[in-house]
Amino acid sequence: MPTIPIAFYLVMLELSIGSFLVLFALDVRNDTSINFVRFQGVLYLFLFTLLTWGTLNGFASTALLRDSFKFNLDFRYLQWQSPLLLWFMLLQVPYNIVLLVAKQARNVRLVFGGVACLLGVADLLCVGMAFRGIAAGVLGGLPTVAAFVAGALSLGGVSTAMLLGHWYLNTPTASGKPLEFATVLTIVGIIAQITFGLVAGPVTYSRTSALVTASSTIAPITTYPAIERMILPKTIRVASDSSVSTAPTPTPQPGGSTVTSPVPHGVIFNNLTLTLLQYLLGFGLPLILTGIAFFLERQRSFQSATGMLYIAVVFAFFGEILARNLFLQPLL
Repeated sequence: MPTIPIAFYLVMLELSIGSFLVLFALDVRNDTSINFVRFQGVLYLFLFTLLTWGTLNGFASTALLRDSFKFNLDFRYLQWQSPLLLWFMLLQVPYNIVLLVAKQARNVRLVFGGVACLLGVADLLCVGMAFRGIAAGVLGGLPTVAAFVAGALSLGGVSTAMLLGHWYLNTPTASGKPLEFATVLTIVGIIAQITFGLVAGPVTYSRTSALVTASSTIAPITTYPAIERMILPKTIRVASDSSVSTAPTPTPQPGGSTVTSPVPHGVIFNNLTLTLLQYLLGFGLPLILTGIAFFLERQRSFQSATGMLYIAVVFAFFGEILARNLFLQPLL
């Protein structure tokens, strides 16, 4: 089974949960336009979270992963990914309803949003614990688990900051503090990703320490005389000379014969080029661009800052897809 669809699911999980976490943090700060929070709340529910739910059921359900990958996944934790994501999605509904129709009931919506955030983080931790065995060589795989939370923070932060920057184009006199806050969260998330990645080191994993012998039973070729005459003719004439060579005639074995062949089941990740792309384009460039955006925000140059954040979103998403796909390669 290809790893790209599963990598896409993991990235969408980080994006949907991280985006809502950052939006909820802005709501708690209470210094962001209420209309922006309303718009983003609906957008994150119907675009990000519903898409994540679809990719989960289409590409990475527990049953599908159990049938496809029989190594290195901790299904004690993985079985919780679906119910936690479902409740995370469902609790966004009353949060958005209260946000849209009763903005004075702020404490009520904060309760719904806070519980949704807790369920989202719990979902990230469960998925991280389920996949931690792929890179469990350092600290029992804890850097791998933490990288999922850091990825959610960076993706959610840069997406929310970029969209908030567009909102500032319509309200240029608004305070720049919320945008600076979202940008700082992005920078913290990217730095945390780089740190956890370096601590965990390259993914090195072997499913078995020895070769596994695969056996298959093949029916004797003499059972099929037409195929025998076509594939194994007893006499082969060579056009370049008059010599004639005789091919060996297979000896029939009643009931079939057993052919054994060693099949290697180890994969060692050591692709320097893709790793450099991951760190330079996926982490380095977004870090530089968000740093420039933060400087521009302090100068209240929101249009230029939004342009930097727009590019940072593309590279951050690209880097996370690449990172998750490389992370999953040992599952092949």
